[in-house]
Amino acid sequence: MRRRALRLGAASFSVALLMAACSSGDGSTGDGGGATDQTITISNFTFDPSTLTVPSGQDVTIKVTNNDDVEHSFTLDDDSVSQDVEGGESQTVTLNLTDGIGWHCEYHPDRMTGTVTVS
Repeated sequence: MRRRALRLGAASFSVALLMAACSSGDGSTGDGGGATDQTITISNFTFDPSTLTVPSGQDVTIKVTNNDDVEHSFTLDDDSVSQDVEGGESQTVTLNLTDGIGWHCEYHPDRMTGTVTVS
């Protein structure tokens, strides 16, 4: 009986965790005044997407996920932000921009670049 209760408890926790993950939506708050979430994936020494458009003067949280086996970075071209991302891990950065700016991987700057445009 105790084993069955433990399995039911574990199953309930898994379902709750799955529901929380699935209910996150597209990441945008949509309220015009809050943070906007964006996602960048690193795979095969490439940023995807390589261009982001963000609203001017608003906080934007960017989750950078590295699917490669080697360390990369998300570094703004003016070096105001530089976040290392280990292989298989994710990091987040928060930006508040009024002008567009480029980004690159400081370990692979000739191969891995991108641009943030501001609307």
